[in-house]
Amino acid sequence: MKNLLRSLLVLLVLASLAALGAAPLIAQTTLDDPQLDIGNPSTCPAPTVTPGGCPFIFGGTEVFAVPSTGVTIYNNGASSSATAEPILLIVGIPNPTASTTPPAGINVGAGTSGLTGLSGQLGGPSAWGGSWNALTGAVAGGPFTSGKVYSIIGLNGSSSEQIGTAQNWNNADQAVLGLTVKNWDLFVYSITFPSKESLNKGAYITISFTGGTLPVGTFVIASGCAPGNDVTMQCKGNALGTTPFTTSGLVTTGQTPEPASMLLVGSGLVAFGGMLRRRKAARA
Repeated sequence: MKNLLRSLLVLLVLASLAALGAAPLIAQTTLDDPQLDIGNPSTCPAPTVTPGGCPFIFGGTEVFAVPSTGVTIYNNGASSSATAEPILLIVGIPNPTASTTPPAGINVGAGTSGLTGLSGQLGGPSAWGGSWNALTGAVAGGPFTSGKVYSIIGLNGSSSEQIGTAQNWNNADQAVLGLTVKNWDLFVYSITFPSKESLNKGAYITISFTGGTLPVGTFVIASGCAPGNDVTMQCKGNALGTTPFTTSGLVTTGQTPEPASMLLVGSGLVAFGGMLRRRKAARA
């Protein structure tokens, strides 16, 4: 009888461990190959290199702080991984208004990549199955209140990049910056270089924004594909280059965007003040 009870106890313990192992953990991410990390060009351009990498700012294990003026894209994939052109830089701006626009352009530097002939632009031709305005870089349908960011654009990519109530992007903005986000606008920049070259494992490129900066609370991620793939098709499998939420960039310094409701309140107060001034002048 004791042996039977012991066997049943062992089975219960094993079943419990199996259940815990199968349960999803918040923000746990399977890293894609190659993994494209977003770093700070001034302090930690290769953000996941130890020692000397960027400190995590969300929960102690996720998200890197980046400035409003520029970022790096670091290939942290397997030893054989490489990313061809175009590489896509994606920014998600929180609480957009009708006048919200991203920086008008980017300057791309070789960093440690050895790449030549680098160029970048806001928008550009659609690639890797995604779709956006070729001139403005805007992803149609925004502002977005929920969804998986890569899927919204039409790309394959890490499913951990999500927006919406109680989702990763909104949670991080609230926890790190105290910013309550209602919705997001998404914009895409295209980075190109000679087709015979690639961004290899352990190398990074630098991106500096021109014609403006990113607002506080903006998320920055990247997308790409290994050499030899059709740029008009979605990238798949081990060829896919993507940024998991864990190594996303979050803009923590700069101008904080205001929700549209706050702008309306502000404009209403201005109008009310003007009315009072006119009444006072009329009485005088």
